Amino acid sequence: MDERDNIPKLWQMQREQFLSALAKRIKDLRKKRGFSQEAFADHAGLHRVGFGSIEQCRRAPSILTVLKIAQGFGISLSELLKGVDRPIKRR
Repeated sequence: MDERDNIPKLWQMQREQFLSALAKRIKDLRKKRGFSQEAFADHAGLHRVGFGSIEQCRRAPSILTVLKIAQGFGISLSELLKGVDRPIKRR
């Protein structure tokens, strides 16, 4: 078996871990600022159900949505992603 056969599976695992870390970061920031999911979605100009799906890892956000989330928190995109993009630890 060629090592390249594992690339799609590895990419999928990394994608899921990244989205999970992003969702946790968003949820932590939202709670720290005292917003409910619904209130933050309204504040950031996002659909309530869509935002909830992102925070619960049921939907991957577009880059524009991530930007709206960062703007809703009053932080830069890089600040929102801080720590989210750390290298994935292999088990």
